Amino acid sequence: MTTLGRLPSCRVDFGESFFDQLILHLDGTHAGPMNMAVDQAWLEQSELPVLRVYTWDRPTVTIGYAQSLSKLQEALPGWPVVRRWTGGGVVFHQDDFTYSVIVPASHTWAEMSALESYRRIHGSLAEALAANGHPECRLAMPEDLVEGPFCFTAPALHDVIRGPVKVAGAGQRRGKLGFLHQGSVQQVRIQPDFWLNWAARLACKVRVTDEMPAPVMTRALELESKRFSLPQWLADRDDLLT
Repeated sequence: MTTLGRLPSCRVDFGESFFDQLILHLDGTHAGPMNMAVDQAWLEQSELPVLRVYTWDRPTVTIGYAQSLSKLQEALPGWPVVRRWTGGGVVFHQDDFTYSVIVPASHTWAEMSALESYRRIHGSLAEALAANGHPECRLAMPEDLVEGPFCFTAPALHDVIRGPVKVAGAGQRRGKLGFLHQGSVQQVRIQPDFWLNWAARLACKVRVTDEMPAPVMTRALELESKRFSLPQWLADRDDLLT
């Protein structure tokens, strides 16, 4: 299923839509290593920004790129664990909604600071959540911050909160390929059309697809086998990529 159209909403609080065009990839269910691999493959292969939405084949823990598994192990449940390519803290994926915003290096957003891009993405996400029945959602300010290794008990600057409860957080990776923003939405209910409505706030023209392009799939399978499924990647960030 692939559709292309100009959607009715084309503005956000920051003045205008972020992107002229966007691919909304309504992906299916994968194991943790494949979910991480698909995000990196999209970043490497796509010439357009992508909003990817996906689910997990079982309850899964993701840890940030720089976190030490050995220091966290005793505090984790007996779920599969996968190391992300992005930063941030420990995230439990069970009843959450997960997404990624992927922006290629050719886009002007790739030159934006991490903090500003984080603020803008989460600002539009908070606005979309408000339109979806959660008007109390807002961005976390300095007085809301808590330090800790577990993402959803430790709001960071510009995370989305509802009262004292963190409902959306993310990790980013930035480099010569562009940037990858991997996010999780938790402790709120969202409607089935939420992602399409948010995509309409992010871009004027949105192509909706549930199909993975062949080059993305090919690269994702390689990344899954040579990086994200490896014990040495999980333990020490080592892989078999050349």
